[in-house]
Amino acid sequence: MVLIIVLAVSITVAAQSKKAEKAEKAKDPVCGIMVDKNPALSYTYKGETFYFCSKTDEEKFKQAPEKYVKK
Repeated sequence: MVLIIVLAVSITVAAQSKKAEKAEKAKDPVCGIMVDKNPALSYTYKGETFYFCSKTDEEKFKQAPEKYVKK
């Protein structure tokens, strides 16, 4: 009986930690793919933070943000 309780608690804890590990996602405005919200690949423009799949896309966005921002 104790083994069943320990096993049930372990499974619940493991499931909760997997949910916590999932990073929030955002759409890269340059190429359109879904990316993790990584601060190292982000840029704030007019108060909104955008996330990118690469430094190349981040630089493209910085060069012409109005091209990628939905109005």
